[in-house]
Amino acid sequence: MKIVELKPDEFDNYAKNHEYANPWQTSNFGKAANALGYDTLYLGFEDGKIIKGCTLLLKKAVYLGQSISYAPRGILIDFEDYKLLESALKTLKEYLNDRKIMSFTMDPPIIMSVRNKHGELKEDSSGVDKKLDAILHGGEIIKANPYAKNIREVILNKVKFEYRGENLYFEGILPRWYAVTTLPINARTLLSKIDKRARTKLRKAAKLGVEILKDETKDVNKFYEIAKETYKKPIEYYKNLLENNEDCEIYLARINSEKYVNNSKVLYEREIERNEVLNKIIQEKNKNGKNIRRSLNQKMESDKIINSYKEHLVKSTLTLKDYPNGKIVAFCIVTKNGNNVSIFEDGYLKEHQDIAAISLLRWKILEHYSSSNFRTFNFGAITGEFNKKQNSYYGLNEARLSLRGSVLEYVGEFGVMTNRTMYNLYLASIKDRTNFKI
Repeated sequence: MKIVELKPDEFDNYAKNHEYANPWQTSNFGKAANALGYDTLYLGFEDGKIIKGCTLLLKKAVYLGQSISYAPRGILIDFEDYKLLESALKTLKEYLNDRKIMSFTMDPPIIMSVRNKHGELKEDSSGVDKKLDAILHGGEIIKANPYAKNIREVILNKVKFEYRGENLYFEGILPRWYAVTTLPINARTLLSKIDKRARTKLRKAAKLGVEILKDETKDVNKFYEIAKETYKKPIEYYKNLLENNEDCEIYLARINSEKYVNNSKVLYEREIERNEVLNKIIQEKNKNGKNIRRSLNQKMESDKIINSYKEHLVKSTLTLKDYPNGKIVAFCIVTKNGNNVSIFEDGYLKEHQDIAAISLLRWKILEHYSSSNFRTFNFGAITGEFNKKQNSYYGLNEARLSLRGSVLEYVGEFGVMTNRTMYNLYLASIKDRTNFKI
């Protein structure tokens, strides 16, 4: 076994056809990482002149000519061939040490568990998608947890990595928990089954004039202000990610300014009429000595809706004045790798979050791929904490699991010091140590 350096196109040809292909193990992501200040290596694991695996490696020089390194959602190899895995990682450690790379981190695309939306793992739990487990393991229904533990044992005990994966939030370099559903689906049937609140958000966004567009030009300037506010990344990152990238798509949510004004006015006037009817019903029931609790609750809810539509009237008028041709209020970057479609990044303008444009955007993308040849749809990262009272990100979980998604848990991060002496000196000497941020 030896490590060979690959050209970007050689790496892509191998990585894109791999069982564990993913958007981070691509040369486009490598170019995007360059814009974040990282150098890139495209490495192959060669055994008997045959490439048996590969990885994109990000590295950054941090101390006395020594670098730290990271394989984002890598490496790509046959993880079930334990001898191959062990040999590849041992060889990689030696290769990195020889090139003054003193530490290495990886978070391989190994599934630890598939759970229901409540985070429940037990086999008899309703909502655990057994089909998802099978698709993500090459068509074979296996128990993901023991499978991942066996691989983890090889990495920890045979190659002497340390495990950093027991996190529930976003402590790792890449998230460990995602909301995923299987394809194909009947979109109309699914819409009738999702939570009523989620369905109401979708309808409200459509009623208020939100339109969903696919931007064939992949013009970063159309969504960058939203992306910059959400992710704090330079514009070159997105340009490099999208350049000549056939596996990346851009979807935008745009407010039709005229519809926003007209529909806000119609919705406001209708709710005023409904409120007046409820008021008369309450007065009539009071007069006849009947119970008014239910009608009173409806009236109070209607009062809230009126205030909401009044705010929309004001906001829509300003939007039409400033953006007569429409306003982009949300975006999604969608990636396609192997059998999987993923929302790689998304975001929305905070000032228009009450329109729920991002919810409609995610739904329309799912609907677009509902009858495609892809097998899974990834809504994006969530947390592994499902207790509402303990999770400040609970709203994120709720939004991304609202379209009948299952919870996917990756195995997490592994790290190793390839030069322990230098790395310990780095830890002791540098107060503001570099952490990977991608």
